Amino acid sequence: MTSLRHVLDGLTQEGADFVVDAPEDWAQGRTLYGGITAAFAYEAVRRAHGELPGLRSAQISFIGPAAGHLRFSSSMLRRGRSSALIAADCVNADGAVARGLFVFGAARESKVEHDFLPMPGVDPPADCAPFRKEGPDAPRGFWNNFETRLASGGRLFEATAPRPEFSVWTRFRDVGAADRLTALIAIADCLPPAAMVRFSKPAPISTMTWTVDVLNPPDNAEGWFLLNASSEYAREGYSMQAMTLWGEDGVPLAVGRQAVAIFC
Repeated sequence: MTSLRHVLDGLTQEGADFVVDAPEDWAQGRTLYGGITAAFAYEAVRRAHGELPGLRSAQISFIGPAAGHLRFSSSMLRRGRSSALIAADCVNADGAVARGLFVFGAARESKVEHDFLPMPGVDPPADCAPFRKEGPDAPRGFWNNFETRLASGGRLFEATAPRPEFSVWTRFRDVGAADRLTALIAIADCLPPAAMVRFSKPAPISTMTWTVDVLNPPDNAEGWFLLNASSEYAREGYSMQAMTLWGEDGVPLAVGRQAVAIFC
């Protein structure tokens, strides 16, 4: 197992681009999981474009398997007085891997402020059972970089569960002082799609698009995060799900949506 910071340090500059060999310990099957691909893209953007206002939103399309030697490029689409929009692309020897749009915006005074995203009332992580198999007997892959505890909702392949939904406490085993927003992107997509609660047996899935909106950057990435995922509609082999991430103190950190292809 390698820390998130160590993995991100493997991203090196080559001309105007940034390159990295896909780390096997952060993969699922033949590809990196989406969160680390998006985190690499964000890391490349922030290194290439210097001083930027705070990240407000990221929109990622996953095009092909993130494997082998990955190259990340980016271009400034617009820079205003308080905002910046930057496009990012990831390619490998087989072609396009991912395409992203990162939206940055400086804070400003506003008379409008509200919060209708209270954290669910759940037991603390120490009182919750593991969500997935952990430890030396767990299969190799990105999952071993996280600890997880099921706080509420169904388990994977619990086809009789009332809803395809779960809330899971999650934390990095070793974040290694990585940038807090890069870490937020990585952990916000670390769970399997909620539609898998209703699967009767294991079957392939593939995330197609992911949008994550940043509400509050975490103070650090060391502690527990509560991630809720809910499949709101599934039909014809596709699931549309909503996601919300809170810090252990109950502060909402991010919300997201995913379109997922399901093969069962």
